[in-house]
Amino acid sequence: NPFNPKENIDGGTRYFKKMMDHFNGDLILSLAAYNAGPGLVRRTGGVPRIRETRNYVYKVLKRYKDYKRKL
Repeated sequence: NPFNPKENIDGGTRYFKKMMDHFNGDLILSLAAYNAGPGLVRRTGGVPRIRETRNYVYKVLKRYKDYKRKL
């Protein structure tokens, strides 16, 4: 249920784990697949040239790096 916060977070993390497994731990491709779909990432051979997807990957990576730096 996407409107239940616990279920939404659980589903999202499970799907992202599936993308990480599918793309052999490649964080960038997994983020792109999470946003644009794994089929499109496979067909384009990388991050698709979709502004929303590129912005999503950039923003998530930036926050991830900022978080890691603070640890």
